[in-house]
Amino acid sequence: MLAALEAVLVIVGPGGSQREIPVSHLLAGRDMLRPGELIGFVRVPLLHAPQVFLKATGRTGPGRAVASVGLVLDPARRGVRCAIGAVAPMPLRPLEAEQWVASLIDWDGDRSLAPEALEAFGEYVAAACVPDQGQQVSAGVLHLRRTVAVLARRALGRALTS
Repeated sequence: MLAALEAVLVIVGPGGSQREIPVSHLLAGRDMLRPGELIGFVRVPLLHAPQVFLKATGRTGPGRAVASVGLVLDPARRGVRCAIGAVAPMPLRPLEAEQWVASLIDWDGDRSLAPEALEAFGEYVAAACVPDQGQQVSAGVLHLRRTVAVLARRALGRALTS
């Protein structure tokens, strides 16, 4: 969810020096903590916007997610931000899918989308985050792709009706 919110980490170093890095940069390994540095705090933007987090687990109750989706609908910036977790070592952002669906939303109206557009968004996100691994796709990959598609579609649908 922090990746979808575009949160920033404030890193405190020796002698009290500070620097800021996006959460996604640390998770992706683009920026790393240097010797003697600690995460001082996380700065999360205050948004008056619908935010949805959904996850699928392999069993009932608490458990490690098979897949998760954090989605932020940002009317002020006329944007959709989506982060997919648990399918890779770091959260994934399907940027093209975000931009595509944001272009379909009537930001000045009721912010509704046709069911076909919701379905297509889910498939777009799933294809971006769980790519084909060659000619034959295993049943596990197909199941994971379907799970991500359903979570993304439901998250967007819930955000649009909030």
